[in-house]
Amino acid sequence: MRKVAAVLLACLAVAGCASDWQEQVTYEVVEVYDYKMAPSSEPEKRVRLKLSGDAPSGVLSKDSLASQAVALSDIGGGDVAAGDTVTCTAKQHSSGAVQTNEIKTELSGCRRA
Repeated sequence: MRKVAAVLLACLAVAGCASDWQEQVTYEVVEVYDYKMAPSSEPEKRVRLKLSGDAPSGVLSKDSLASQAVALSDIGGGDVAAGDTVTCTAKQHSSGAVQTNEIKTELSGCRRA
């Protein structure tokens, strides 16, 4: 019974470390480029983004947020070019202290600013 209680407490402690973060973030378009999944596939237009200004407070991983790439088709509000500004919803998730995977940032709802 003590072992079961110890395991349950450990699970609760790890689960308690999980956290989520989401906020609107502004990026600058660095470049628009062709991306191919495989040599025989058709190229897809992608956009390389760089964080504009400082990272928002509470972010789980500034490094993961700083530089991103998204499909050009995922950006609303018209075509974009290098030097333009876009605003996206950025989401980060951490599963807990035991997990050693790095925190990744997912962008959605990107729009030309």
